[in-house]
Amino acid sequence: MRKSCVCQVNQPQQYRHPGQAFISGYGLPQNDDWVLRYVEFLRQEAGLSDSPPIDLSAIYRHFGMPTPLRAPLGEQQGILVDSDAGLILIKEDDPIVRQRFTEGHELMELLFDAQERFFAGTPGWNEQRKEQLCDWGAAELLMPQSSFLPRLHALGMSLQTGCALANLYQTSLLATLVRTIQYCLGACAIVVWHCAYSRKETETLNNSTTKPQQKLRIWWSNRSQSWNCGFIPKNKSISHNSLISYTYSSVQPQKGIETIDLGRGAFDCRIETMPMQIGDKYCVLSLLHLLI
Repeated sequence: MRKSCVCQVNQPQQYRHPGQAFISGYGLPQNDDWVLRYVEFLRQEAGLSDSPPIDLSAIYRHFGMPTPLRAPLGEQQGILVDSDAGLILIKEDDPIVRQRFTEGHELMELLFDAQERFFAGTPGWNEQRKEQLCDWGAAELLMPQSSFLPRLHALGMSLQTGCALANLYQTSLLATLVRTIQYCLGACAIVVWHCAYSRKETETLNNSTTKPQQKLRIWWSNRSQSWNCGFIPKNKSISHNSLISYTYSSVQPQKGIETIDLGRGAFDCRIETMPMQIGDKYCVLSLLHLLI
């Protein structure tokens, strides 16, 4: 008699809503720190350690979620389309490292989605704060403090350290530098400067023998807790003689010590700069180390 052959087929994991699974085990979030508990829950459930890079696909497999789909989303980086199926859309033309952070953000959104199922709204957090917490959770998911902080302290605060950690954790340089500023022990600030030029206009200017004397202005900034030189105002300009301006004109990284005035009085700082492209903007990324 011919024996029948039974083939073992790996069936796809049945979908479990990650946020609901967390709340079922730990209860409803009570404060901001519960976002970090949720992050740890995701990693532990998926069998992930804190060693970089964090494999988000292991989380999707464990909870039976489809791999996020890439789509032309315009202004949005990501969308939680269907929380009942775990379907997420990610902006297809973003850099891979930016896409990873967006995936982490949308995984955090699932926690708040689960909470909203118990309440008519989201208690305790407005929309802006919820978005901040989702970014905070995404940073902790991709760059766990337990492994990130020892590496930062070993390497020291610098743009070179930011680049090395961004490569190791497979995160964007800006997101990584924000993380380093969060744990920096010194008085430091990240400042991104730009002119009102598009990429095409910048390329034309770079090929020109003369460049217009339009000043660079602050586009975005972030400060360490030890920074004591006051608020860093958006749109504040920098002198043409600064290393920051020279970085823009030479398209070369620079290092040096300068006296800078951002509107609250002059102060001395050690500056590291590098040129970078953000969307259609040609920018200068600077790291300011306050000299005490």
